[in-house]
Amino acid sequence: MPFRCGHCGYQSVKWLGRCPSCGEWDTFEEESVNKTAETPAASWIGEEPRPIAEIDFGEVDRLTSGIGEIDRLLGGGLIPGGVILFGGEPGIGKSTLLLQLAQCLAERYGNILYVSGEESTAQIKLRASRLGVEHEHVYVLSEQSLTRIEDAVERISPCVLIIDSIQTTVSETAPGEAGSQRQLREISAHLTRLTKARKMVTFLVGHITKGGAFAGPKTVEHLVDAAIYLEGSRGEDVRIVRSVKNRFGATNEIAVFRMAASGLKEITDPSRFFLEDHQAEPRAGSVVVPVLEGTRPILVELQALVSPTGGYGIPQRRCTGLDVNRVLLLLAVIERRLGIHTGSADVYLSIAGGLEARERAVDLGVIAAVVSSLRDRPLPSRVVLIGEVGLSGEVRAVRKLRERIKEAAKFGYHKAIVPDVSKLPSTLKIELVPVSTIEDAMDALALR
Repeated sequence: MPFRCGHCGYQSVKWLGRCPSCGEWDTFEEESVNKTAETPAASWIGEEPRPIAEIDFGEVDRLTSGIGEIDRLLGGGLIPGGVILFGGEPGIGKSTLLLQLAQCLAERYGNILYVSGEESTAQIKLRASRLGVEHEHVYVLSEQSLTRIEDAVERISPCVLIIDSIQTTVSETAPGEAGSQRQLREISAHLTRLTKARKMVTFLVGHITKGGAFAGPKTVEHLVDAAIYLEGSRGEDVRIVRSVKNRFGATNEIAVFRMAASGLKEITDPSRFFLEDHQAEPRAGSVVVPVLEGTRPILVELQALVSPTGGYGIPQRRCTGLDVNRVLLLLAVIERRLGIHTGSADVYLSIAGGLEARERAVDLGVIAAVVSSLRDRPLPSRVVLIGEVGLSGEVRAVRKLRERIKEAAKFGYHKAIVPDVSKLPSTLKIELVPVSTIEDAMDALALR
């Protein structure tokens, strides 16, 4: 008879003292094989095969939450039958946002079931009172048993189900303790079948690891229709909801919120928000770059501080909101192509406001900020920089350049340094300065 780890569900033909999968000791137990229980589950959709040409788009009606940023993030609203995995750091505001969503959806569509395996109903009520969540169609259940949760769904028939969190939910039919890989696979698959069968929307709150990824098996992310993260620092009031998977909309879309005493408040104009502390007077090491988050261009301020070490200690390379490996590559390009040496200086780079920019369209801005700070020479005012930089110093084209330039023009910027390979109409209300190399860009900015 096989042996199974009671923590993660790993199977072995013999007893082992330590599980090779999860590393736990003394968790293997002998189990009997029940072949009758291994029959395949029935389909949860229950539809007959149809030609794709006969399927009508009108059959999909999105549920709008009333929180515009969340609706836009998810591609226009919630899809009935959709499962959304929602993660974030502890205490970042996941439960707060979901309670606000429950209130808005209950006002529009009826019953909402909020299930918590981490808090009692009294604790949830305490937070809900502060947020103003008191609609009679918002039902709260403090429960960890998957069977009892399913019974509550049958009784209430909610249009939206919120499970907070799947790591605390336990299935009686799966081995292992709560949060183990076997439990998470079973619970996620069962709730997905239940969601599809009842045509409701389900939010699954998932814990994350130290590295920022969802905890548990990757199977959970494959099962769900959308996966979103709530990012931000508990020391700041800015919260960013980022979509990393979405079968019904754009990925890498973001929604920006500000944490207040009464809950999360949406920021509908992120460019204005991230530039509200930007000084009109030019400063050395400060540039403005349009970054693309999903389908939305956002203007952010990129700041650099280059300080000579004086020959003491190892030069530091620190980045906030940027990929440090990409920055190191760009510093090498600066030394090789511009003849500017930064090897004996500390280089610090940051994106103001807490946003993270991982795309290469900020390369030209990074180089200009570093050179500007090193030479203590500010850039011309009301100028934005757009362009990817190659290893030979060439400035390469970026996607959605027109949208980035239009966003800059909307906020009064009158000049844009752009790749020379880009062909744009002259109707844009901003002066375009095409450059083909970083040498041309530095000449246009009077930094050489």
